[in-house]
Parts: sequence; C-alpha cells; structure tokens
Amino acid sequence: MTPISDSAILLCGVTAPVRSGRFRFGRYEADADSGELWKGGLRVQLQDKSFEVLLALLERPGETVTRAEMQQRLWAGGVFVDFENSLNSAVNRLRDALRDRARHPRYIQTLARRGYRFIAPVEQVRTIPPRVAVLPFENLNHNPEQDFFGDAVADALITELGNVSTLRVISRQSVLHFKDSRQTLPEIARDLKADILVEGTVLLSGDSIRITAQLVQAVPEQHLWAKAYACDIGDILTVQGRVVRDMAFAVRVTLSPAEQKLLSRPRPVDPQAQVAYLKARHFMDKNSREGFQKGFEYLQMALERDPTHASALARLAEYYSLLGFWGHMPAQDAYRRAKEMALRATELDPGLSIAHWVLGWVSWLHDWDLATCDSEIHRAIELNPSDSGAREMHAIFLAVVRGDPKAIEEVKLALELDPLSLDVNTAAAWIHLFLKDYDRALQQARATLELFPDSLHAYYIIGCAELGLRRFQGAVQAFEKAYAISADAFSIGYLGHAYARAGRTEAAISLRDRLLAMLQREYVSTRVLLCLYAGLGERDLAFEVLEKAYRDHDSLPFWLCACPTCQPLRSDPRFDEMVRRIGVPIH
Repeated sequence: MTPISDSAILLCGVTAPVRSGRFRFGRYEADADSGELWKGGLRVQLQDKSFEVLLALLERPGETVTRAEMQQRLWAGGVFVDFENSLNSAVNRLRDALRDRARHPRYIQTLARRGYRFIAPVEQVRTIPPRVAVLPFENLNHNPEQDFFGDAVADALITELGNVSTLRVISRQSVLHFKDSRQTLPEIARDLKADILVEGTVLLSGDSIRITAQLVQAVPEQHLWAKAYACDIGDILTVQGRVVRDMAFAVRVTLSPAEQKLLSRPRPVDPQAQVAYLKARHFMDKNSREGFQKGFEYLQMALERDPTHASALARLAEYYSLLGFWGHMPAQDAYRRAKEMALRATELDPGLSIAHWVLGWVSWLHDWDLATCDSEIHRAIELNPSDSGAREMHAIFLAVVRGDPKAIEEVKLALELDPLSLDVNTAAAWIHLFLKDYDRALQQARATLELFPDSLHAYYIIGCAELGLRRFQGAVQAFEKAYAISADAFSIGYLGHAYARAGRTEAAISLRDRLLAMLQREYVSTRVLLCLYAGLGERDLAFEVLEKAYRDHDSLPFWLCACPTCQPLRSDPRFDEMVRRIGVPIH
C-alpha cells in the first residue's frame, strides 16, 4: 500500500507519455524519480535497464512499444551493445521480478518481432507531497522536570523533516494542540489534514537518550515503519538527520543529493547547551509573557555554554527582531543584535532555514536592503519548504513592500502548514488588511478569535479593518477590547487614533498625553506616535516622526501604504513624496 492517499488517474488508453512520477499496477508501485520498484511496501531488486524497460511500458499502457524505441531509450547515443540479447535479458529479468510469464502474461505481452505491450491497468499516482504531522513524543521518564523533552524531540524532527522538499510538514504550534489528546490517530490526522503521522517515545538517562519513532498512515490507518535509536545528547542533531533519512526511505520519497548531504552532516553539540535550547523551545511555545521570558533566559544559557549553537542563535535573533518590531526595546538596537546573530547562525549552519529568513527580515527592517531580504527568504523556503515562518515573512514582504496579491498564496501555504497557530492565523488576517481586503481581514481575524479568544492582534486587525471601511465606532469597540487585554503603547495608540476619528477628541488627547508621558520613561515605537498624530490630524507632527524615521533608517515609512491608520495622511503631498523616497510602489 502507498502511504499517500491522493486520488489517482487511470492511464489505460492514454497516449501522452509521462516522463516522471509514480505508477501503480496490481500490488506494485514504480517510482520513476528514485528508480525503485515496490511490492506491498517491500522493495523489489531490479537492475537499471530492466527498470527502464518497465518505465517505457508504464508510460504508454496498452500501446505497443517497439524494439527500436526500446533500443533508442536504453542505448541511445550510438553505444554499441548486443542489442537483441541485452533487451531480451532485461525483459526476462523484469518478468522474473514481477513473477510474470511470457506464455500467460499478466503484465507484459510480447508482440513477436515487433515489441512489447503493458496489458494490466496502470494508475499514475499524483505527486502532491504527502503531509506529515509529528505528534509530541511520550516521555518515558515520567519526570515532570523532563516533560519538555518529548515535545522538543518532536520539534527537532519537524525541523529536520522540513528539509525534505518532497514532504509537507505541519508545524509544531498546530501539533501541540493534540498533546495528551484522547482523539484517535485518524481523527487527529483529519483535523490536521495529514496523510502520515509520526509518533514515538523518548527515554533520557544521564547524557544518553533513546528515541523510538514510528510512522502511521492515516487513511486507511496502517503501520508503515518503526525504529529505535540510541545516542548521547551531544550527537542528537546528527542522529535526527539519520531518523529523517530513514523516514523518507520508509514513505518512499526521493531525497535530492543536496538533501542527503544536509541530513548526513555531523552536528555535534554541547549536551548542556542542547538541553537549555530544548527547554527554551518548550517555554516559548506556551505563547505567554512568562514563557517567552523563560525561553529568552534559556537561549542565553545555551549560548553561554556553547556560543556556536546555531539554532539558539537563530531563535534569539528572531526573538530580538520581534522585541524591536513591537516596541519592547529600541528597534535599531534590537535589529542590530538580531542581524549579528542571524549572520553568525548562517555561517555556522548554512542549512538552517530560520537563520536565513530572520536575516532577510532584519536586512529589510534594519538596512532597508530589499534585495537581501528577498533572496534570504527565498533561500529559507528552498531549504525548508515546510517552514511556515519563512512563508509568513515572504507574505508580509510581498504585501507591504510590493503590494503583491501573491502574498495571499504564501500565507495560505503557511496556514496549511500551521493551521492552529496563533501567529500564522493573525498573520493571514494582517496580509488581507495590508492588501486592503478589509472584509477578508475581518473574517480571518474573527476566525482567529474562535481559536484564541484573547488574541490581542486579532482585535488590532478588526479595529484597523473597521478604520479602513470608515466604520469608526466599530474600530473603537475593537481597540477597547484590545486595551482591556493589554494597555501597552500600541493599544493606547490604536485606541487614541480611533477615538479621534470617531469624534471623541478629548478622549484621544488624553491618551496622547498619556503616551507622551510614557515616552519620558521608556521606549515607544515610532509607529505608535505616527498612529496617534495621524488620527488627531496633527500632520506636521506626523511628518516630523516620518522624517526622523527616514533619517534613522527606521522601517516605519514602508508601512505607509499598508496601514489604514495612515489614511488621514494620504492627501498630503508629503505622503507620496516619502513613499517615492523609500523606493516602493504606491499601492
């Protein structure tokens, strides 16, 4: 049985040749890309020439493939062989492998002195990459202090499997929803739209770890493969590459030479640094202020122990970029640190996709280097097509900088890879907002609130979409709900803007004064100041903020066309001039 449940197309009578893909006939399956023949999940040994004969017949089922055509295909370029005997030998070996007989054929019919014909029904299996979900592994230690380890091993396998271009791997945030779930495997697979599930156990003893992994086909439910691995924690990254190679072999997907090399590279790591890194991932997945703080501390611990831990560097770079973007520390300082760490991570591990897309992100926000941003994000996607973070960043870049509707396709892919993630669901709503599809933005934001009722950003998006639709009272209501969740600078700025445009000027001025007082004590993002000044109609102050942002290489001017909070400034000639100065199209 194939592990892929995609529909197939019956090829009997089809004359157009197909040069690659998979073919199924009876209990056999031939993979043209890998050159492998399988029967009932077991590989059938077959020499290259015999496999080429099989492919020539499968590509034209029901038709006569002449001996001259076989000669041209198998021995092209004037290569001299004893053609008649060589072809007869190749066909005989193929028949032996298929347990077929020339006198009473089930598969290959001989047409005397003319050629051969494949007479059994053939299906071409669609080559849509199978979707894989790695469930949290069971921790056999049953020690609450080591509870993180099963999740962490699953997370690492998700990252490694993402390097296989012929798979689509569902991201960690979505899978974590099913930790300790009582749902059956087919039910989990249905909710995640997964074809294959990976589950397993981990046992940690001192610095040694034992991992058992198994693959289960979702529909129909069928066990495909299982294997156990033992190693020291310091070798766990290297072993995880081996696990992924074995899994790819088990589900019969082809690894490119580059993927083989990437998954085979030795990656020794300091055991204590790796444990600290795994704890960081565990806490940051909680999506809470306390979780992020603990995660940040553990990432720093990992790097203090091992400054060359590439994954820790990349994650800390991502963390700093978010701190800067959302105004929790001075943006340029945060972006500078993020860029240094992301660069170092790409040097230490060029195959680490997150390091590339974080480098691209901060190259845009810190240096206004759009070409590097574009190339680094594309490199991240090339390395790991299942990296939802890379897809999300690409969508934001396309929407904000290019005004390109292709951003919708990218964020849709991110949602398919991470359907239950708060970050990706809110990113999808932001993308619709940036492209001025305010109704779709509202729809996606409300869907996000169904999954995450306290989502601050979902309320931000609803408020901004209501602004875009010029429904100012609806914007006030949404931003008041956001303010009730978190009375931070962004909530103050958004709510003050909405109050001003709804005609509640005194309330808006009160929030502006509160924000200016806050500015004397702590860093406040330039986006917040611009938001309030634009809402109150204080254009000169708004453009002073923009000019300073331009001089400081703050990323603020890039968001002028994308954000509805900048609408009151669009009629001012200084608006178009600023957009032209940063070199992006007005949209």
